[in-house]
Amino acid sequence: MVIVFNSVQFSYPSSVHPVLEGISAEFHGGWTGVTGDNGAGKTTLLMLAAGLLRPQAGSVSGAGGLYCPQRTDSISESAASGTEGTSSPLPWEDFFSAPDGEAARLMSLLGIDADWPYRWETLSHGERKRFQLGIALWRAPELLALDEPTNHLDRNTRTLVTEALNSYSGIGLLVSHDRALLDTLCRSCLFLRDGKAVLRPGGVSKGLADEERELVELLHLHKKLSGERKRLALETDSRRRTAEGSRGRLSKKRLDSGDSDARGKINLARLSGKDRGAADQYKIMENRLARLDAHIAAAPAAGRRKQGISLETSPAKMDRLCLVPAGEIPLGGGRRLVVPELVIRPADRIALTGQNGTGKSTLIRHVLTLLPPGLSVLYIPQEISAEEAGAARAGMEQETEKNRGEILSRFSRLGSDPALLLQSRLPSPGETRKLLIARGVFLGPALIIMDESTNHMDLTSAKLLEETLAEADCALLLASHDDVFLSSLAGIEWAITGRQSPYRLEPGPRENALFQSGRETEKRNH
Repeated sequence: MVIVFNSVQFSYPSSVHPVLEGISAEFHGGWTGVTGDNGAGKTTLLMLAAGLLRPQAGSVSGAGGLYCPQRTDSISESAASGTEGTSSPLPWEDFFSAPDGEAARLMSLLGIDADWPYRWETLSHGERKRFQLGIALWRAPELLALDEPTNHLDRNTRTLVTEALNSYSGIGLLVSHDRALLDTLCRSCLFLRDGKAVLRPGGVSKGLADEERELVELLHLHKKLSGERKRLALETDSRRRTAEGSRGRLSKKRLDSGDSDARGKINLARLSGKDRGAADQYKIMENRLARLDAHIAAAPAAGRRKQGISLETSPAKMDRLCLVPAGEIPLGGGRRLVVPELVIRPADRIALTGQNGTGKSTLIRHVLTLLPPGLSVLYIPQEISAEEAGAARAGMEQETEKNRGEILSRFSRLGSDPALLLQSRLPSPGETRKLLIARGVFLGPALIIMDESTNHMDLTSAKLLEETLAEADCALLLASHDDVFLSSLAGIEWAITGRQSPYRLEPGPRENALFQSGRETEKRNH
């Protein structure tokens, strides 16, 4: 089987410009990564391949399969959807009652418990994602389109998921910001930029290196053509003045009617073509200049879009922002998290770590209830529902014109196109996180809390967020499975340990932290 995109164009009803335009590519057996900035059309491409959307122009031959969405809000949504035997969400009951050994193998490999469907609201998003992937792999579709499959997953679970995905033998399309996963699984990667697509062989690291090399070459060409353009413009102007002078010298309007000698010289010049070469050279230069303008227009801008923002943070004028009393926090399903007394101080930068389902999100929600009234807090939850995303988009429209312009400017500098945001009533999960961050700058937060900080963000945006938080002059509480991200930002670690309830939180210094600061950070948090 092969899926062929032939000059595909797709627009949503609210789009001013096509999300995808002129996309041509072939997808064969094995995994192909799909990368690009948030809002570049990655999810749209997956849904076209799965047959859930139809292009407005061009064609997708061989479309049909299963699509696993980013969100895991409901159990039916997490069971995946597609055209592989059913147009509705896959029934999870069939997976748990399957008589074959494949379902049992996947449940064991991914650590899926039989009671998960009955306590869905207590499951972590990482557990929900494993549930989704287990059902999709059990269905063994000819096409499996995965949208951010390792979001919410801890390091150990990512290894298990990678092993499970590696055994899939059909056509796999993989949208992910997980560079290690893309490099391990993918034979090729499709790079989406400005509605266009380039398919490159190898994993994402090789593709990004090739893309960077090509960009450097194009920028060099742009600089060379711009210099040539300036030179030609000066020469063209000189030729124009010479030609105009020639026309003046060959004109008889100002000559006396009796000046037969002057009229004879002009006639001789016209007859011999003398001075005509200047006008011809001018036309040649004009044509060359037009061709150079076309080349420059096709080349990328001479400089990259300005990126990165500064948060208008305000350190709190108090000794501590929050005190969490020692005790037990219920996690649901009879599970518990045991915590010692915890303190968050104005300069603390805390990494909250632990495996899926051990209570990181529950602890964060508990901390939020203990914060003093009036404290300015920017909180970005782990998962943002479709309703919350729509509300964030609508809230931006209600801002003053000045604030709205500033929000869109900062949104752009976090790596996404504001025009695409304005075209959509429901931004993507990655765009929603950036929008909440961009709006949060007006809060002047004394504390920033982010649950799975880089989830749904493309590689460039995750790096920009890291740089932004590194400059923030306030307290941070960051839950993440991205060790590199945490090591660059946190000097304190709240580590949740244990393989079964009760889990225990152990506070202390962040080992091997790369965090650098001009101020002294607290290393004690008891």
